[in-house]
Amino acid sequence: MDRAVDTTPTTTTTTTTTTTAAAAASSTENSYSPFLKLPLELRLMIYEYAVAVPNEYMDRPLIVINDRGNVFTARGRYRALGMCPSWVGENGRVRSLLSVNRQIHDEVEDLVYSQNTLFFLNSFNLDRLSVFLDTLSPTARNRIRSVGFEIFFFVHSQTGVPKRTLREYKAAARILMEKLPNWTSVIFYLDPRFYFPSSAVGSLESSARGIWYLATIFGPLGKDLHFFPLPSMHRYVMDDAKKMMLQTGTRASPAKLSVA
Repeated sequence: MDRAVDTTPTTTTTTTTTTTAAAAASSTENSYSPFLKLPLELRLMIYEYAVAVPNEYMDRPLIVINDRGNVFTARGRYRALGMCPSWVGENGRVRSLLSVNRQIHDEVEDLVYSQNTLFFLNSFNLDRLSVFLDTLSPTARNRIRSVGFEIFFFVHSQTGVPKRTLREYKAAARILMEKLPNWTSVIFYLDPRFYFPSSAVGSLESSARGIWYLATIFGPLGKDLHFFPLPSMHRYVMDDAKKMMLQTGTRASPAKLSVA
């Protein structure tokens, strides 16, 4: 009678040996890397310099997300920072660092998402926000503290310029609360071409009402709100928005609003 041969111990041994060998190889690789022998503080300074991507909006690090099309890839999903949508101005250096090895990947990912504001241009379709955030790793979503939006209030006379509804911002706020557990602040970039109304489409009161409405959406969520940039001659638009908040009993404290 043939004997049944139990190969389980051999398979387990082989798997364990392979895992141990991989860990040893990784440890050996790191031990021979002068870069990884540097103190973490120095590595972070190097990463910060290497991944810096200039932007034309404000003097702070941004991951500027632009939506260059309305069609998903053949795989049905797009990868953050790699396909559509894209990180404006990123030339591939960040992606290259993320693919060096596990340790560098984790350190760079932590730096990029904790120190940069995830900034959505007006061209980004907010209806796709949830799907886009799902392409980020759980680590990245946990690291994001700041989110920003390019705000267009008045685009009536401009052909081909997407117009967001305030309802879309309300839905976006709900999605961000669900997906980003450590999100703390919102930046609203009031594009100078479209935040100030022409005589044909409204008045300064309309601008103040738009700011007030954004505050009523994001303020009650306990987020710090920052509006950029308002010329000094138009600062009273923000003052009017604060008055509206007080008059309507909006829970967002005026102290949480800042202007630069």
